[in-house]
Amino acid sequence: MLLIVPVGDVNPRKRIPVVNYLLLAASLLIFFYLFFFDVGDYGHILREYGLIPARFGREFVREVWKVPTALFLHAGAAHVASNMLFLWIAGDNVEDRLGHAAYLFFYLMSGIVANVGHIVMAAGPLAHIPCVGASGAIAGVLGAYMIWFPRRRIRFWYFFFFFTGFFTVPSIYAIGFWFLEQLYLGSWAKVARATSVAYWAHIGGFVFGALAAAICGTVRPARSVSA
Repeated sequence: MLLIVPVGDVNPRKRIPVVNYLLLAASLLIFFYLFFFDVGDYGHILREYGLIPARFGREFVREVWKVPTALFLHAGAAHVASNMLFLWIAGDNVEDRLGHAAYLFFYLMSGIVANVGHIVMAAGPLAHIPCVGASGAIAGVLGAYMIWFPRRRIRFWYFFFFFTGFFTVPSIYAIGFWFLEQLYLGSWAKVARATSVAYWAHIGGFVFGALAAAICGTVRPARSVSA
């Protein structure tokens, strides 16, 4: 059995990523409160506050405000853990590059664009499943990270039967491979219809983040050590 998990990056920063810490804390606190301490039905919460594409066209006013709120809901412990891991790895350096206020705006805009992309592309049963989670916004952060820091290395932990250890890969390959995987899975009809994963939210968020980073990169030099 082969298991590979990203655990960090090799990319120094100059500022404390206050906003990234707050986003991590808010996502975790909301999940733990709603999942473990709220007496209501968690599935009902997801249906009530998550984004359901099939409803968006006919109930626009009621559904549009869920585009940002869905970013702070997660379907389960594994879902929130994986999202927060990626945000922890990449978010601090993107915030260091953008600054605190601009990073918050960028994060929210990435999530909104990602959810809109999911609304446009969702079809069949997927259109009736609540879209929740920060993965679209985090995909935007990953897109910006890959553009600004293509040669910074992502650290991975691996486990293969009785062997374990660490290795690093430049972000342009690690994140680039992840994006190609999302594009493939989102485009392959059999996979896209058989899963509840919002691949097109990932794709939309990533493309927005990468384009925004490329545009910003032409007018503002990187603050951190050359990537």
